[in-house]
Parts: sequence; C-alpha cells; structure tokens
Amino acid sequence: MALAVATGAVGVLAASAVAPNYLTSVGFAIIPIGLLAFLGLIGLFVIPVHALPSIGLVIFSLLPARILPQEGPLAALPIATIVLAIWALRRLLRMHPALTASPPSVSGSSVSGSSGLALAARISGVGFVLWSVFVLSRSVHLQTSAGWLISFIAGAILPLLITDAKAEARLLRQTWLMLGAVLGCYALGEALLGSNPVWGRLYVALGVVDSQHWSVYRAEASFGHPLIAALFFAVTGVLAITQWLTNRSRWPLAAAVISGLALIVTVSRGPLLASAGAIGLAYIAVIALRGSKRWSRVALVAVIGAAGVGFLLSNDAFQERNSSTEAAVSSQARDVGIWVAVQAAKAPDWLGTGPGTSGITGRLFDSVVIENSLLQLLISVGIPGVVLFLGMIGFAVLAALRRRDVAAGAALVVFTACITSFNAIDALRPVHLLLGCLLIVTLNENLDTENVHAISSSADRKHGSASKAVQARRMPPPKAFFP
Repeated sequence: MALAVATGAVGVLAASAVAPNYLTSVGFAIIPIGLLAFLGLIGLFVIPVHALPSIGLVIFSLLPARILPQEGPLAALPIATIVLAIWALRRLLRMHPALTASPPSVSGSSVSGSSGLALAARISGVGFVLWSVFVLSRSVHLQTSAGWLISFIAGAILPLLITDAKAEARLLRQTWLMLGAVLGCYALGEALLGSNPVWGRLYVALGVVDSQHWSVYRAEASFGHPLIAALFFAVTGVLAITQWLTNRSRWPLAAAVISGLALIVTVSRGPLLASAGAIGLAYIAVIALRGSKRWSRVALVAVIGAAGVGFLLSNDAFQERNSSTEAAVSSQARDVGIWVAVQAAKAPDWLGTGPGTSGITGRLFDSVVIENSLLQLLISVGIPGVVLFLGMIGFAVLAALRRRDVAAGAALVVFTACITSFNAIDALRPVHLLLGCLLIVTLNENLDTENVHAISSSADRKHGSASKAVQARRMPPPKAFFP
C-alpha cells in the first residue's frame, strides 16, 4: 500500500512538472493516471525489447495526440515516441537481447548490395541531423527548433541506427496489419453512423473540440483527424496488398481490402492518389521479380483495383466534396502555400530558418497553412536538408527493393507521398514515430523476404539443372584416346 501511494505521488509530481496545465484540467484523476503511467514506464524496461516499437505504434494508433499532454518535455517527445526512444536506448546499450531468434542471413549480391544501401540511408539520416544542428544555431525560434529536432531524432533517427532489428520488424508488420484491419472496420462503422461513438464521446468528456467542419462526414477513427487516419490506412493498405502478393499468407488481403475501404471513407484525396500510385509501382515491381509472384494473385489485384476505382467514382461523399466550395478553397490555399514556401525558403538563401519553424516563417508572408511536408522542410532546413531527408528515404526504399522486399519499400514510398498532401513532418511530431517504424521495417530482413529469396534460388537451381541437362544431351560423346 505504501509503495502504491509513493508511486502515485511520484506520478503526480512528474505530471505537474511536465504538464501543469494538463494537471489542472484533469484534476484529481491525474493520481491514478500518474500511477499507471509510472508503472507503465517501469514496464518498458522489463518487457521483451523487440515488442517496444509495436507498443509505440499501438499507443500512437489508439491515443490521439489531442487528448494527451503536450506541454513541457512532452511537447518535444510525444508519449509514443518516448516508447521508441526507450527501445533504441535498450538496444544501443544491449540491456536486453531480443527474445526472438534472428533468422539466418541470406548470402548473395542482393543482400550485400542492400547492406550498402542501408548504410547510405543511415549516413543520409545522420547528415540530416548534423545539418539540422547547424541550422538550429541560426534558428528564428530556438525552443521550437530544439524540440522538433529532439522528437525527430528519437522517433526516426534512433530507429535508423539500429542495425539488427529483424524481430522488431516482423512484429511491427503483424501489428500494423492487425491495427489496420481492426481500426478500418471501426472507421467503416463510423462512416455509416456519421459519428465517432468511442473517441467522439471521449473528446466530449475531455472538452476537446471536434475536428469535423467539412461539408461531408470524414471518418477519423482513433487518430483525431481524417488526414492522419488516411496516412495510416494508406500505409497499411499498400503494405498488406504487396505483402499478400509476395508471400504465402492469405490474411493480408483482408487487411488490405478493409484498409482501402477505410481510406476511402476518410475522404482524403491526397492519400488516395498516393496509394494508387504506390500500388501501381509495387505491382510493376512484383511482376518484374522472378520467382516471387503468383499469377492468380496478380490477376486478382487487377480486378480488385478496378473495383476500387469504380467504387470511388460512384462514392457520393467524394463527389460532394469535390464539387464543394471548401474543396476549391483548399486547392487555392495549396497554390498560395507554394508561393509562400518559395518566398520563405528564399529569404535565408535556401539554407533554412530552423527545424520546425516553417509555420513561424511562413506567417511572415501569409497566414495560409502550408499543406506539404516537403515544402515545410524546404523552409525549415533548406535545400540541403530536403536532399538529405529524401536521400535517407530513397536509399532505404532501394535497400528493401534490392532484397526483393517490395512491401516494405512500397509502404515507405506511400508514406512519403502522403505527407506531401498535408503538414505532417514539421507540424505533427507524433508522425515521426510512424517514419521510424517504417524505417525499421524497411531496413531489416524478415522471414517473408527470405521466402522470396528461397523461391528465387530454387527456381534458379532448377533452371540451371535443366540447362545443364539439355546441354549434356546436345554434346557429342567424347572420343576415345585409344583405339
């Protein structure tokens, strides 16, 4: 009992230190919340280390940032990102080995090439941080820049530096698809009801303003905004459908269909276009891979894609939103945002005004929100920062493709395409965790990929044996040296 009281007191003191306004608004309920938070923090150092990234992904998916404290240190490190940072710390310090045995490494030029590309991705990520530190020294708002850089390092760069996270990557894939299927079903029900029965009531209880202000209802599930939900479902759908195409498992197809329908009911045009493009590129890549495709599934995906396009074109919500005044205003705002981004990036000679300061700098020219993460990065970290950021992602995608892991590469591609449609990386720090989890999946071999290698190697061996047999039949018998 004394231990519980002491733990609760510590939790209250910690909460009052990191989020005093949140403590005032929640009241005495902070005592059990603080107790649970303290016990949870202890648990993060005890549970199997390979499960921590998946736990962080679950927290991100089920607890929207708008209901969590975001003051003091928690403004720089969102709660889900803290889980990922603890995982990276434990892995770097080798405090707890992964309980799942690592699968055997696959020899061959493709893997060695993948290692070189993975190293290039890590070098680009470290270079991005070093350049951001330089820009930080001349930032227009030092506190904002420091907080953003801390969040990005913990959420994306530390996972990038872990060189062997096969068990984490495997569990992340499974968790991601499971969350996509469950929350996708919820989003479909939400769209039918025209309200959010669980998280909507939670917002009302906490006095949080509802985000719905559009001409049509847009499902947001547990993510607090339709665009964040669309980003998650787009990544899930692309990961699931491509994974189904390249391995023997069947259930990813269900996750892909549910996530695709959930993406549609978010009525988010940018992520939908990004998903279509990423699936098209992944489809071509899968067909080009020898020994990894199943033609019946390839044909079925074409049919599903055609049905999805037909459903989308007949969807009343999309037609109503495309013809609405708000859609025209949104398109006009994006055009103005491009002009603002160019002017704001040009002012510091294209070198950046400080990490995370695109909003502060952009408002000097216009009050419009720049709904493009790459344009925001162009303002905040300049051309060198954007090049290093894209280099980190590009090399990671190439590393996955070199291993014939099309699913992971396509998921990272659709993530990058989606964030160009809204202000994600610079303005929404919890999204850094999503990037970190995708980098874990992209840069680490998994059993499904190894099955692809095994199939390809078996096909190569059979092809080689058949060629040798044919060649042997065509060769004339050897002449005798002696009569």
